[in-house]
Amino acid sequence: MDLLKQFLLGSTKADHSSSEKQSEELKQESLEKKNAELKQEHNQLVELKQVHDQFLKKFSPGGFCNTCFREKMVLLGFSPLLIALLIVNFVSSRSLIKNVSMKSIVGVSVISNYMCCCEPRIDVVGYVTNGVWQQICKAKTEVTLNPDTAGPGLAVNVDDSLVKFTGEREAEWPSVLGREVFTSGRHYWEVEVGEKGYWAVGVSTHPGEKIIPEKPEEGYWLVRLSARGRKYEAVGKSLVTHPPPSLQESQSSLPLTLEHKLYKVGMYLNYWKGELSFYNIYDADNRYAMHTFKYNFTEVVYPVFSPGCHDKAPLKITRFDSTSNSPFRITI
Repeated sequence: MDLLKQFLLGSTKADHSSSEKQSEELKQESLEKKNAELKQEHNQLVELKQVHDQFLKKFSPGGFCNTCFREKMVLLGFSPLLIALLIVNFVSSRSLIKNVSMKSIVGVSVISNYMCCCEPRIDVVGYVTNGVWQQICKAKTEVTLNPDTAGPGLAVNVDDSLVKFTGEREAEWPSVLGREVFTSGRHYWEVEVGEKGYWAVGVSTHPGEKIIPEKPEEGYWLVRLSARGRKYEAVGKSLVTHPPPSLQESQSSLPLTLEHKLYKVGMYLNYWKGELSFYNIYDADNRYAMHTFKYNFTEVVYPVFSPGCHDKAPLKITRFDSTSNSPFRITI
């Protein structure tokens, strides 16, 4: 009997010992798995921070490109939510990060609360960084002139890419519209102004007018050069981003000071966002934001161009896929 009790007791102890050992092994395995996950998450965060720091060094504070940063993070396998949180500086503690799944899928509507999708920041006057410029150039639009809308004394070449003044002076700013019209979306086009001392470019909502008023108000958003090449100004009755609104509400024109001489003008229209920005395209690697109009566009918008009436040098629309040497038509 004693032998049986000893056997049973020994067997129970052995089973208990075996169970404890298995439990410890499971705990150890779970701990190792958790440590591995934490290490992987830590490595991802380190990599994320390194890329983030690289982008901060590459882009200036005014030209940081959220879109480029987001695309890079997606390629690295990070979740959209984590990327959005980092960009807006919501990542402030480890407790926040650990609750965000690295593989979670978040709807676009959630992301849009944190960032502007595919949209460059254009409300900063000065040098435009490569990242911002790449986004703007994605909106390149081929614009051609509509000779049927040309004002008095203007000549448009046969392929509708150049306009110049050839007649006798009847008005200060005879103009011609672009054939393309904009009612939505994003559009970017360029005009070579060269050494001209007078010109005006921008957009208009007046399809029937062939002369830009000397003091345009409703329906015109322009940058122009006058006074024999000495006076750059933004012209139009709408709120602009610079200077602050309190300084502009009573004026329809605003003098512009440029760091570099202007030979080519870039125009970027975001119809949906209600913004029209002008750029000094100094050369292939240097471009500068000059001015941004803000306006809630609701009508059809037309590109508008005026070579002025004081010289016969042309305005030339940049063709992104070709060059032009066509002869001119004369408008009487």
